[in-house]
Amino acid sequence: MDRPLLNDFQDRLLALAEDDWVHFKLARPVMGTYYERNVSFRELSAAVGRLSRLGLLRWRIRHNGRIYFRVSAPEDLQHGSAAAF
Repeated sequence: MDRPLLNDFQDRLLALAEDDWVHFKLARPVMGTYYERNVSFRELSAAVGRLSRLGLLRWRIRHNGRIYFRVSAPEDLQHGSAAAF
């Protein structure tokens, strides 16, 4: 039997980001409410990283008044509001 490309968490995270950029400050409580548990930064970062490596989403990073699109984002930018996926 074939394994699905995405697990349930990754699939729902991708759906959350479908039509707009999402910051971790929004994604953590939304995913935590859905799963009725605390979603850690590490879990969320790993899931977004995998989706990004698969080419399913990209990071939008604001830095010094400019916007950059990347496959990855440093953790410090993920914690703040500078990076969205």
